Amino acid sequence: MEAEEKNGGTMTKEIIVLSQETVNQISAGEVIERPASVVKELIENSLDAGADEITVEVGDGGKKYMIVKDNGVGMCSKEVELAFEKHSTSKIRCIDDLNDLDTLGFRGEGLSSIAAVAKVRVTAKTQDSIEGTEYVIHGGEKKHLRDVGCPQGTSVEVNDLFYNTPVRRKYLKKTGTEFAHISEVVTRYALAHPETRFVLFHNDNELLFTSKTDSLEENIKHIYGVDIARKMVMVDTSDDLLSVKGALSKPEISRSTRDHIYTYVNNRYVNNRLLKDAVTEGYGTLLPKKRYPITVLNIDIPGEDIDVNVHPTKIKIRFLNGDKVKEEVSRSVRYALLGDDLVPSPKTVVEEERGVKKEESEVKTEMTRQQRLELEEGNDVPESKLSQMRVIGILYDKYIITETSEGMAVIDQHAAHERINYEKIKKARGDRIDSQRLVSPVNIELRAREAAILRANEGLLNNLGFHIEPFGKTTFRVIGLPVVLGELQGKEIIHSILDELMAMKGCDLDDRREEMIRYMACHSSVTAGDMLSVSSARDLLVELGRTDNPYTCPHGRPTIIRFSTKEIDKWFKRT
Repeated sequence: MEAEEKNGGTMTKEIIVLSQETVNQISAGEVIERPASVVKELIENSLDAGADEITVEVGDGGKKYMIVKDNGVGMCSKEVELAFEKHSTSKIRCIDDLNDLDTLGFRGEGLSSIAAVAKVRVTAKTQDSIEGTEYVIHGGEKKHLRDVGCPQGTSVEVNDLFYNTPVRRKYLKKTGTEFAHISEVVTRYALAHPETRFVLFHNDNELLFTSKTDSLEENIKHIYGVDIARKMVMVDTSDDLLSVKGALSKPEISRSTRDHIYTYVNNRYVNNRLLKDAVTEGYGTLLPKKRYPITVLNIDIPGEDIDVNVHPTKIKIRFLNGDKVKEEVSRSVRYALLGDDLVPSPKTVVEEERGVKKEESEVKTEMTRQQRLELEEGNDVPESKLSQMRVIGILYDKYIITETSEGMAVIDQHAAHERINYEKIKKARGDRIDSQRLVSPVNIELRAREAAILRANEGLLNNLGFHIEPFGKTTFRVIGLPVVLGELQGKEIIHSILDELMAMKGCDLDDRREEMIRYMACHSSVTAGDMLSVSSARDLLVELGRTDNPYTCPHGRPTIIRFSTKEIDKWFKRT
């Protein structure tokens, strides 16, 4: 009988040992949070069992039933029953095995946790067995174990999740929400295992299908479609610490959240902020703020350099040398992207040109090239990271129009100049940006808050080439500016810079410095409306082609859009 007593107004209760049933349900809560948690555990078991065909069937967002079938090695009768015992596993034998894991599961908690809060039916058969085994367990209680006929592999059917914990069942979300989580889980594993066929049904409707392939790009087609698969850049780098393999979307393909950055460590999906930060830093200024890529990256790293035993669901991971891992992943991403052609086109032509044989098309292209060689080459842009271009005019004092060997390209003159200036400033930053002294220093009156921001960032501004000294309580004298900015362009530029710094209050020094460099690059560049001659436009493209990243401005906007001859012909119904 439970005893209670008052102690200084605080109720205390007698210490007791919880029942095994209560312990099982509490433990299940650590692993099984929702229907998607069940699907995750079962898919991992299927993959660990060597399956290359996995079918997931779901009813009512998983709240009614979930079935995961595979063609893996299966289990004998004794193993089926033992698999549902807590901490039973075939994947490790001792604590040292955690340093060299080659499986997705290892805790031995998945099946026992599922069975504790659901009605489970399992059928399994090994290759050598004549008959299979059926095992039924409800709420952790065995119902029956018997021989049945079934194919090789394992099928786990989970019904009425949380039927014996009504409070937890009450907090399940709407059918669409729960199914979205399940679909995301299947997608994660399908992207990581192109060699395995995945099929997903919801309420008897097939919603996802992937084929067995040895190509990640082919696999991405099934998940994201042909257009996006064709705009992926493959990455494959390695060093003494780790290797990075996978696919990265070109900057023209982006999303508003990080949800499409899929990161894996030794083929295990992990939700790791360090890795996602490494990916976004690798893209750098190729993407605008608050836009994120689609990526599928697997990091292979020795087991002794990571700790996978930090979370019950195995979705978290800890690196022994996180800073080094982040640096290498970021470098690999940046190296792969800048080694590819990132000039976007407004539309990907999916279908091949109809009615024109390949040989005839190639002849047309070769004739076009030959004709172009016969033209005046005075406005041609020399070979660089950009394809060879020939400047043919300026549109609205805003866009540079060029002819290329494959069609035409349009360049935003401001975005292009901004990229050039940004990289110039970045490269000069190590030795402090050159400053030019004003012939006539300019006094500027600031509000108290602006004056405080200026004083707090005096060292940063000085390093960036601004020489500003106090000239009273809230009055300052501008005596020097970064060379790249030219003349003062009015006092407003100082106020604007201080507004930018105020908006970044709380950000660290590196973030503030980066934002200032982008700002300076923007305000020192030609703008829409500035008149350029054709020769000046050519010189601008020559400089752009020598930058590390000629494809976007520092804010992630494209500098160049390309139109192929095939696209132009389509506009005029010539195909």
